[in-house]
Amino acid sequence: MTRLHLGESIVERLRVSFLILMGLLIVPALVSLGMMMHYAQTYHGVIRQVEQVSSLKPLVQTQIADEMWYVVAGHKSFDGGEQYEMIRQVNDGIDALTRSADPQNLKELIVARRTMGTLVNYIDRMGELIRTEQPIAESEALLEEVRNVSSLVADMLAEYADGEISAAAQASDQLQATLNVVLVVLLALLGITVLFSMLAQQSLTNAIRTPIARLEKFAASLAGGDLQARAPETPVTELHELTQSLNTMAGRLQDLIDENRREQENLKKSELRALQAQINPHFLYNTLDAIVWLAEAGQSREVIHITRALSDFFRISLSQGKDWIPLSEEIKHLTGYLTIQKIRYRDILDYQIDIPEELGSCQVLKLLMQPLVENAIYHGVKHRRGRGLVRVTGRMEDSWLILEVADNGAGMTPERLAQVREGLSGSGAESAGYGLFNVNKRIQLYYNQPQGVWIESRPGEGTSVTLKLPVRLLPPA
Repeated sequence: MTRLHLGESIVERLRVSFLILMGLLIVPALVSLGMMMHYAQTYHGVIRQVEQVSSLKPLVQTQIADEMWYVVAGHKSFDGGEQYEMIRQVNDGIDALTRSADPQNLKELIVARRTMGTLVNYIDRMGELIRTEQPIAESEALLEEVRNVSSLVADMLAEYADGEISAAAQASDQLQATLNVVLVVLLALLGITVLFSMLAQQSLTNAIRTPIARLEKFAASLAGGDLQARAPETPVTELHELTQSLNTMAGRLQDLIDENRREQENLKKSELRALQAQINPHFLYNTLDAIVWLAEAGQSREVIHITRALSDFFRISLSQGKDWIPLSEEIKHLTGYLTIQKIRYRDILDYQIDIPEELGSCQVLKLLMQPLVENAIYHGVKHRRGRGLVRVTGRMEDSWLILEVADNGAGMTPERLAQVREGLSGSGAESAGYGLFNVNKRIQLYYNQPQGVWIESRPGEGTSVTLKLPVRLLPPA
């Protein structure tokens, strides 16, 4: 390894070293994993085939003949016997084996399947003899033929299983030889990797130890209150940029402290906006999964309907970066969400939106209603026996806009309701639930009011969540 020279990038050297190490470690591991998966699948297939043969042999070798003996002996009627059901089971089993068998090992299965047709013919003839009340000796002769044919089919299945086991033994020998080679290669690569890692670590450590020590001394000076201290120049590209930044920081530290104090006032808004952008990330996954399911079912109209609803849902969620939108847009956003959920939960979900049209011009903070409706569906309706209802209402009271989301779901026990209310009052999202907690906090922050939501619930009767918002007829400046 060469010494670090002026302007040399640590990132580039680390990247090259990382790629080399990954190549030495990952490529052999992937090759080995692929080979082992291949042989594991081979063994699994053989085991499944042998298991199926084992389940078929008693049926074809003894049970069918025994069933026909009961018929000939008069213990069962021919029409009341289960011989044809047994034959169907054997045929289905042979067909399943044929579909998954190695093409080189199909001969026994094909012959066995044809021989089962001969067995059916013998049994059909026995049925005719019994129905026409022919001498029992003729039926006994055919019974002996049935036993012989059944035994022949069983022998063919056994030969097929022996062929599968022989193929597995060959695969085992190949696997053992391959593993021996892979082991030698991996041990060699491990030694090369360890040596390369040691050399790379020593080179990089020596290259950056001195500049880092100087920066540590400079940082200690700043920590001691010496804002006039400056870090010396360094030849390392990344540390050069860091040094310049630290020197600039030292000159502006007091300004940054004052600015940071002002920024703290807006920190909660920034954090809540980030949480807002992350509301329901699993909703997109579930909706796309529903679209795939509908497409596979050939329901093209439903696919178009849910896709348009999803498009409207996210378009309004973005709202060109706006925090405030008309209530009519919030209703449209909520309708798109409920349309999607209705398609997904059509057997258990109904919904109603009852908000007067004249309230549509009121400006509201976006994404207030959807988290509440989501809670109503996932924590209320889904836990109710039978069909559930989510009802969204709105009204004007003096200078207040009252919005309510109610469901007739499972409801909450008094203890759980108290826990949720306590979480909303300040104990955290874990107690109240992230969706409800975020809506409450956003209302408190943006509307500057002490309480964001009011919640009522009774076990077995459902839950209602109410928002009381000051009316805003114009968007904020």
